[in-house]
Amino acid sequence: MIRQTVERTEYILMKLKSYSLNIYEDQTIQNWIYDQTDDAMADAEALRVLTNYLANEPFIERAYLINTRLEKTISSQVGLVRFPDFSDKDILRRVNAEPPDFLRYFDHRIGDTAYLSLIIPSTPARKNHYGYLVVLLDKKKLQNLFMTDYAETGNGLMVLDHSGKSILGETVGPNLEKLNAMRKDSENGSFELVEGGVKWFVNYAAMHSQEWTMYSYTELKTFRQKAQSFKSSIVMYTLLLLTVLLLAAFWHSQRFFGPFRRLADQLQRKVGLHAQSDYGVIEQGVELLRNHYSLIKAEYLRQWILQGRLNQSAREAISRESGLLDSDIVRLAVVKIDSYSAFSEKYDFGSRKLMKYAMGNIAEELLRGPGRVVEVVDFGGDHTAVLIGEANPESDLSGNLRAVRREVEKSIGLNVTIAVSDARHVHDDLRKVYDDISELAMFKFISGEDKIYTEQDYEHYLETHRPILDDAMIEQLIQSVRSGKEEKTLSELETLFLNLQTLKYSECKFQLSLLFFAIVKSFNKLTSIKSVEGIEKHLERFSTLSEVSDWMKEELVRIIQLLTSQKGFSRKDKVVEEMVEYVQFHIHDPMLSVDDVAEHVSLSVKYVRQLFDDVRGISLSNYILNARIEKVKELLGKTGLPIADISEQSGFQTKSHFFTAFKKATGMTPSQYRTSYANETKA
Repeated sequence: MIRQTVERTEYILMKLKSYSLNIYEDQTIQNWIYDQTDDAMADAEALRVLTNYLANEPFIERAYLINTRLEKTISSQVGLVRFPDFSDKDILRRVNAEPPDFLRYFDHRIGDTAYLSLIIPSTPARKNHYGYLVVLLDKKKLQNLFMTDYAETGNGLMVLDHSGKSILGETVGPNLEKLNAMRKDSENGSFELVEGGVKWFVNYAAMHSQEWTMYSYTELKTFRQKAQSFKSSIVMYTLLLLTVLLLAAFWHSQRFFGPFRRLADQLQRKVGLHAQSDYGVIEQGVELLRNHYSLIKAEYLRQWILQGRLNQSAREAISRESGLLDSDIVRLAVVKIDSYSAFSEKYDFGSRKLMKYAMGNIAEELLRGPGRVVEVVDFGGDHTAVLIGEANPESDLSGNLRAVRREVEKSIGLNVTIAVSDARHVHDDLRKVYDDISELAMFKFISGEDKIYTEQDYEHYLETHRPILDDAMIEQLIQSVRSGKEEKTLSELETLFLNLQTLKYSECKFQLSLLFFAIVKSFNKLTSIKSVEGIEKHLERFSTLSEVSDWMKEELVRIIQLLTSQKGFSRKDKVVEEMVEYVQFHIHDPMLSVDDVAEHVSLSVKYVRQLFDDVRGISLSNYILNARIEKVKELLGKTGLPIADISEQSGFQTKSHFFTAFKKATGMTPSQYRTSYANETKA
């Protein structure tokens, strides 16, 4: 019983580690942890994401995000707190002065409340980190989960660390120091302990993942009473059973297989298994038990990839179910589903799970061979990881992987991209390999090449110069569209996409979002994308950068045609509206002039003056002056800024021009206007 409890406890703690690592790896959390500048929006988004994660895991009572460079934390219960105001000083001292043990839980107290805590990241390598995730587990919930069975039997249960300190369980029972002192060197065993005239019978078992020991203890007096009661019950029930068996044998000898039928009946009622015979039901039950071990194996493989290395218990569990660890070398491949957004919209969760399961089976079937072990790990997103163990580091898997890609497309109808690592020793850290190969699987979006991507492709990318799009390039493109210069527009667009081809996948998607945003903002009534919120969803439709480029060319040509086909008067109104918008946006600029407005709309200065006067009935220069005066009135009435600052923010070049123009327009000085406005507001 205690061994089963140890296995269950270690499994749950391992699962909570995995969940905590998923929180830490979330892109929003990562951005906040490594941010070097304060950003209120990033703080709010990180708190929202952290809260969502905690809502789905009842064992995590609270969590902290720590940014050591900006000296600030986000508490799931309090929100953003600077280091000087952060109440949990012990955690700060631990991450600053004591590098955390490698993914090890530790006992942590806040006031009178004890938590089981974990700090991430924590790696065996000496490495500087600029931020951490700290999770605090609810000890009472963990104890209720693990100790219910013991409470029902009257036995006590506790978990101690190597120094004899209580980690989990009730402290009522034998003396903790004596427990540790009486324990033998073996990993599990039992002994009797006498303390204060009370005899205890103690069982213990080691917890390898944490270097803890679990103790189960029973008072011998109580134990003997229960044993005597049990003995009496055994005798009584044995006699009763013999009587029942004699009656059953006499009246129902033909029902010799009754126990098997009852077992089959229980499996049918409680587990929902169905078959043509009782034997078939029991066979399915055995198979279900085997699948349970398969699920545990898959979970440990997932932990291996995410954490990079295996602890002893995980290594033993994988070795029982797979020969992967018997291989000399291992390769990691990532099979990524193209256009995953469209795939998710087309199929529900159950169908997606089934299709990914089929995809993994195809990979196993086509990659497995003599001396080669294949294990598939599903991470629940747009890709599946494949671990391939073998003895020959020089073997070429390209042909097998191409066959996998063809068969997936033929059998399931899915287009996939496959990336594979070079040979690694089976004990190497797989986390960095997984991150690199996952990024490598994104290269198809950039290059458009339908191939098996290897680490040599990644090295080539790192050597490539990567220019970033700037605002000037995007603005020049938009001006070409406004001017109706189709050939120039297409040429500039081609240059932009040539630059995008050299960027990393995440950088490329970010730059594309900026480009789409600029186009939607400039031509919001003419684009196919009707709002800024739809940009990200629209981008997910494309599986390669080439597809985005083709769509963008068609879109800009269509916008140019719409602009040139508009009738004269409506076109004039639109151009004037654009002039007004530009003036309002740049009113604070003292250098704003009619020439700037004309350059913005790509028209001559003379025509701009005439057009504005015809449509608005006022000259453009007077409109700019009136706009400055209105800005001054707004700031005088609604703010307490000094008049000199208001003059500067309204775009007046000199104080004398400001005072002269304002008094001419209002009949009052700025101070008189502010006083008059204040009196009117009070009245």
